[in-house]
Order: sequence, then C-alpha cells, then structure tokens
Amino acid sequence: MGERYDPLETLGAVLSALGLAGVLITEGRALGLGLLIITFGTVVWKMGEMRREFNEKLESLRTELESLKGRGNAADG
Repeated sequence: MGERYDPLETLGAVLSALGLAGVLITEGRALGLGLLIITFGTVVWKMGEMRREFNEKLESLRTELESLKGRGNAADG
C-alpha cells in the first residue's frame, strides 16, 4: 500500500470527480460539460499512470545496467 502515485494520476482523479460532481449537482443539466471534464480527467489520469510505469521500468533498467557494469569490472580486475 506504500505505492507512490504520479501527480498527474491524482490530478486526473480529481478532475474526473469534479466532472461527476458537476453532473450530479446540476441534476444532469451540465451533462455535456461534465462528461467533457470526466473524459479529460481520465486521459490525464492515464497519462500519469503511463509515466509512473515508464519511470519504474527506466529505474529498473538503470539498476540492471549498474549491476552489469559492476560485474564486468570485477571480471576485468
């Protein structure tokens, strides 16, 4: 549960919630605007999720590269 979330994920979730709240508060009169905000929020949320996953994979590759460099230096020496 100690997982860190990208700020874009949080922003997207908040935007989606605001869009939903807008639709519910106006009893459907702002449906078009609410759906637009929900859609925008979902896209931002997914962008944040993809960025977080990319950074995790990049860090994993960096760790593996450092491990391989260390192994090569030990074999050379």
